[in-house]
Amino acid sequence: MRILQSIPPIGVILIAMALACCSTQHSDELALRSEFEIPRGAAVTSYETHPKEPGWFGREGLKVDIVFQLNDDDFRHYATKSSTVTQWRPLPIPEEFLRRMAAIETTKRSLVESYERRGEVPPAEGSVYNPTEQQMLDRFLKSLPPQPSHGLFQIRTAGDNIMHAPKSLYDKPDRDLNDFMLAMLDTDRKQIIIKVSTGY
Repeated sequence: MRILQSIPPIGVILIAMALACCSTQHSDELALRSEFEIPRGAAVTSYETHPKEPGWFGREGLKVDIVFQLNDDDFRHYATKSSTVTQWRPLPIPEEFLRRMAAIETTKRSLVESYERRGEVPPAEGSVYNPTEQQMLDRFLKSLPPQPSHGLFQIRTAGDNIMHAPKSLYDKPDRDLNDFMLAMLDTDRKQIIIKVSTGY
């Protein structure tokens, strides 16, 4: 208590922010380790998240990028197990899955409908305010981690509270997603690369 009293108020705020950030990372890491059964010995080599802190309504628009590095033994076990279960598919990710993760159909329809409701003519397709589907796909691809040359992938979705709600495997590109967990197993680098994204 005396230590805290001796720290200027701004210092206390900075310490609290740092602790909250560490707590968020720890929570994300634990959730993803559990979801994808990542070995305990796998080290986190990269972690990025946005927003850094929860807002008034939770972690709206959450984006998490994390990479786990497996040692040789853990990789052999994980890769062998992954190759025998149906959740994992071989890379590269087919375009139809990428388009659904990017919610291109939904976004394009909503864009056109918003102009129609206002009685306005949409700008020329390909412009900043009315991008083509290819432009939307290209922009989405830039937001993803690079796909490994060799490996496996899987996609999971929850529909709400992506980090903690029960997930289901997304194995048929039959609908646009507003949230997803994309996991890629890089068999060359012995890494598990995970991208979490929410659109709400």
